Amino acid sequence: MSEESMDVTITISLAAFLGCLIGIAGLGLYVAEHRKISRWRRRVEGVRGAEERVAFLASLWNQGRRLLLICGRRRTGPTREGEPLSLPNPFATAGLRGSDLPVLFQGAKLFGAVVCPLTCLSLYGLLANTPTFFPLILCMASALAGWYGPDLWLQRRIESRQRNILAAFPDALDLMVVCVEAGLSLDVAITRVGQELQLMHRELSEELRALYLELRTGRSRQQALRNAGLRIQLEEVQSFVALLVQTERFGTSVGQALRAHADGLRTRQDLQATEMAAKLPVKLLLPLIFFIFPSLLVVLLGPAAIQVIRQLAPTLGP
Repeated sequence: MSEESMDVTITISLAAFLGCLIGIAGLGLYVAEHRKISRWRRRVEGVRGAEERVAFLASLWNQGRRLLLICGRRRTGPTREGEPLSLPNPFATAGLRGSDLPVLFQGAKLFGAVVCPLTCLSLYGLLANTPTFFPLILCMASALAGWYGPDLWLQRRIESRQRNILAAFPDALDLMVVCVEAGLSLDVAITRVGQELQLMHRELSEELRALYLELRTGRSRQQALRNAGLRIQLEEVQSFVALLVQTERFGTSVGQALRAHADGLRTRQDLQATEMAAKLPVKLLLPLIFFIFPSLLVVLLGPAAIQVIRQLAPTLGP
């Protein structure tokens, strides 16, 4: 590569870095000035200490949220404010609430796809000695990471939340059976179980609270239960919803149905655990062959091989 093109690449990298630096400095000055004004305003109003930090973080989040909304509207176009999202949607499954979440999500993707390549190119222009074709690969990789990073984060959050809900669901069924057989109605039992699980199983407690709030708003029990199944997107929860709907439709005993369903769910989890334990020797076969057995051979046969080589070296030498 010629010296002229090298100078142009270094100049562009420096300009991009200086642009990012000036933007960050301007944002920092704006936040500092806004914080100073807010601090004096809160002092006049009598708010200090921890409330100041909370208010500062809230104002910073509002500024970032406004920026993401602007970026998201550039991609999605104008949307109706306050319109609830239809079920099922990945945001409800991830435990996120809000009508502007799709716009925020698209804004985060667009922001990451633009900012990550600029940052990586700026750092590469300052740290690299000779520019090569690597900046193009770095730009594409960082843009893809910034674009698909929110998708991966959302998918991981959904999987983690579903795993936690599935782990807590048998305990919730057992508590619900106890509450129903003690004479509580199903709505009150759902509320009580949600309160009891608030500390140990927060995700399931939030879903039960959302179900209870839907029942309090006047929605029918069948529709509220179906909405809960659409939000969680788990086969066990959807079968539980179908059980309650059929129990209410045919007028059978709720306690007996819940007990039978809880026993079946426990049996199913035991069978899944047994299946995972049966798969374990097959999964350990490759690590044993390629990692553990060679190490054992080196440890066991290494000293003997060294002794043999030492004994045979004088006889084989010139």
